[in-house]
Amino acid sequence: RLALRAPAAGRRFAETTRGEGTYRWPDDLWKRFLGNQDHLFGTEWSGFAGFRPDSAVLKTVPFPIVLAAGAADRGAYYARPSVEIARRIGVPWAEFPGIHMEFLRNPAIFAAALRALATQMLSREGTVPARWVDG
Repeated sequence: RLALRAPAAGRRFAETTRGEGTYRWPDDLWKRFLGNQDHLFGTEWSGFAGFRPDSAVLKTVPFPIVLAAGAADRGAYYARPSVEIARRIGVPWAEFPGIHMEFLRNPAIFAAALRALATQMLSREGTVPARWVDG
């Protein structure tokens, strides 16, 4: 059963996530993560991995959508879906500074990038940069 392999799956995910270990998680968040990893990797992970967004529905939502990933994660397996989903549903894609969870490592830099993006969200214009499409 996958639940028995949850700690190993959690370690493998952390080992393959760029930048992981270069910043400290808040103590309460780290405690919750450690306490939930059996459930996350043993029960929920297969649902995340098997999820397929409904492109037709996403194309019709009455609000702007922007997908993004960190610049340091270019080409990483966990960042590529945002590029493909943005392309499929025809919405803007943005590159944020840093890594996955940059908001923990450099919250001020992440917030500045998010604020700039938020000011542009109503335009619903944008494309996926070629350097991401080709990996």
